Amino acid sequence: MERDGLPEDPAQQWEVLLCIIAFEEKKIDRRPDGAIEALTYFYNHKGIRHIFTEWINQMKLSYDKQMSEDDTARKNDEMALLWRQRGNIKFRAEMFEESHKLYTKSVLFARKDGPLYSVALANRSAASLRLRRYKESLRDVQRALNHQYPPDLQHKLYLRRAECFLEMGQRQNCIEAMKQAVRHNERIKLRGISKAEFDKSYRLLEEKIVKLKYDAPADELHLPELYLGENPDFRNACGAVELVRNEEFGRHVLVKEPVKRGDVIFAEEPFASVKLPDKDLPHPYYCDYCCSSDSAMIGCSDCSRVVYCDEACHYLGKNFYHRWECIGVRANIFPIIGIAHLAFRVMLKYAHKGFPRLPESAGTPTTAAALIAAYSKVDNIHIYKTETESFYRMFNLSSNLGTSANTDNIQYALSSTMLTLYLEQNTKFFDYFPARVGYPLPMNEMKLLCAALIFRSLGQLISNAHTVMELNTGQNPNMPIPCTSSPWRRVGTGIYPSASMMNHSCEPNITNVFYKNHLFVKVIRELPIGGEVLNCYGPHYARASTDDRREALRIQYGFNCMCPACVDESRKDFVSLFSAYACSSCKGPVTWEGTRMCCHQCPNEFPLQRAQNAAETADAMHAIAMRARTKEERCDRMVRSYRLMQQVLYRHHNILRKASDDLAMLYAAIGEYTKSIDLIKQNIQSFEYQFGSFSVEVTNEIRKMANLMLGRIMKYLDNPELDERQPMPIKDWIRETLKIAKKATQLMELNFGTWQPMYRALKDNEDVLENMLAGPRFHDHPECFNHRLQNLNLI
Repeated sequence: MERDGLPEDPAQQWEVLLCIIAFEEKKIDRRPDGAIEALTYFYNHKGIRHIFTEWINQMKLSYDKQMSEDDTARKNDEMALLWRQRGNIKFRAEMFEESHKLYTKSVLFARKDGPLYSVALANRSAASLRLRRYKESLRDVQRALNHQYPPDLQHKLYLRRAECFLEMGQRQNCIEAMKQAVRHNERIKLRGISKAEFDKSYRLLEEKIVKLKYDAPADELHLPELYLGENPDFRNACGAVELVRNEEFGRHVLVKEPVKRGDVIFAEEPFASVKLPDKDLPHPYYCDYCCSSDSAMIGCSDCSRVVYCDEACHYLGKNFYHRWECIGVRANIFPIIGIAHLAFRVMLKYAHKGFPRLPESAGTPTTAAALIAAYSKVDNIHIYKTETESFYRMFNLSSNLGTSANTDNIQYALSSTMLTLYLEQNTKFFDYFPARVGYPLPMNEMKLLCAALIFRSLGQLISNAHTVMELNTGQNPNMPIPCTSSPWRRVGTGIYPSASMMNHSCEPNITNVFYKNHLFVKVIRELPIGGEVLNCYGPHYARASTDDRREALRIQYGFNCMCPACVDESRKDFVSLFSAYACSSCKGPVTWEGTRMCCHQCPNEFPLQRAQNAAETADAMHAIAMRARTKEERCDRMVRSYRLMQQVLYRHHNILRKASDDLAMLYAAIGEYTKSIDLIKQNIQSFEYQFGSFSVEVTNEIRKMANLMLGRIMKYLDNPELDERQPMPIKDWIRETLKIAKKATQLMELNFGTWQPMYRALKDNEDVLENMLAGPRFHDHPECFNHRLQNLNLI
């Protein structure tokens, strides 16, 4: 059902409203220096104000309420109790993962000042303990104690805390937690069944702690440090690079001391960031402040739609953003407006930090236009010195407002107007804002300044924002090797002013690594003095043709790329090799040249129709194989499909690589690890050809191969009689596996970071493999290989 030509759901009306108003107002001044005039026009336009005010109110009426038993905008103790009871049922059935998820819902729905909140936290801590998530359990124990958990039950939390410390090998902390439990017991004087249960649990802890002779090393987080330390003239950059500016390249980054592969040249927290809408994430539990995923989330005190990974992010997120966003979050406004949400946060960050004082020569601005013009003049490379306010680095980033289409600029202005109206009508922001600005602007100019800052940020974000990524750990639990198509997953968007100084190349010499929303930029090949540090703004030469890359860059960034990859005619259609047929005569790649298919290596005619028919047959066979009942039958059918694909598809074809991966997983599932490893080796060579030996794609494949080789060793040691009869002794297998595991950890450190659980598991496996090589092999010896199997982790 529609009203006035608009969808009934106001969430679906936003884009339509922008397009309609932009079309009607397309004669508005599109010049960047005409932005204030356009914003003044829109903000004072009674019709536009009425439309946006009505839309905001409709969003509040439609979404600021209980939508279902899974979704409520505000706290609701009835729903919290319902989900806790469901969690209890799952917990009693020993379905701990399911119970943990249900308890999390209870935590997020319960009023923080009510009796249900601490109980939900305590229940979740119990589920976390059973899932061996000891740090999460400890956090929830402390949270429950901080929120008036019933005193007659607190002894359970103290004992749980002791058990967590025990499992983590922290003997001293465990003893202290046990003492706390005893002291609490003495205060409340437990009796009857409760006293008997307490004594029993305490005795079990005493028996276990006797076996723990010393404290295990603390599991500390070590983030990479800037090579040669931070550059005092270039905030968040290392001492080996410098920021320079000239007419030809504008601001760009050059090397002033040689750097080698793996050196960290930028380490930067975002000026502002925003996680993706929940619909674009694998689950809703991503921190609203740092974009990290966590299963022990806590929420806002008022709404149920925002989560934080810990108390620090809750504090920062609330103070920077959420105190102004909470009503809009409840009304579901921010997931609708796209990149404008991040622009809104940039403005809120300006306000929170306070506006810096201008040079005395600038005078005292009394209008929004004058203040923005004055700040714009403070634009030189000196604003990147460490002692300079971060405001200037963000404020003076380049913008696409001068080159973007008029309708785009109008839509940016309309979004800025709506967000300013939201603040004016739903918050007390403009009681707070004037003191943060620090200049005597009239209130109407304060509101115009707010809109202008959002508008300016929108233009900057289009050409400067970074995608925040996390390692994609999605895996089929029935398959022993990762089956994800991409090693990275998008989780948010951030703006990093210092890292934004890097110019573009379709063949970059750096890689971006994220810890939460903290960006680390690493060099992926040696760079000499005077070399330029180059990032890839999106279209990589190995993923798109030259024409497609240039068109994409022209549309979004407004320049014609002249990087080496774009001007090299021999690489113009490099990407076409990965969708090429195989020549029936020489097996070379066959691609389109004009209106005919030609082999790159020989002059023979290519039978296109026959190849297409064979490819379709192979694809159908592959689909049938995936539906087979047993793993063995799937594997047999997949082999036939794969062999037919090899006949018609070029050896580096994307589809052939995917088929190799599918077949490798099937071989591993039935224990044929050597065959699986051989297929992954082929894919490694193919990915090296396309992306390079140190790419994230190759890293992912080598990690798979290390995992498969570990599986092969575990299978042999578990039952030597089922040996695959590999023509090498087991110790040679272990040496080969150790070599690959070491290479995998080196590449993991380069491309993903040492904080990743996969990296830590690989390092642990390295230690186990080295000990296996050093230890005896007698089956009745405690140091035998078999006794070490339990320490190997397939990741």
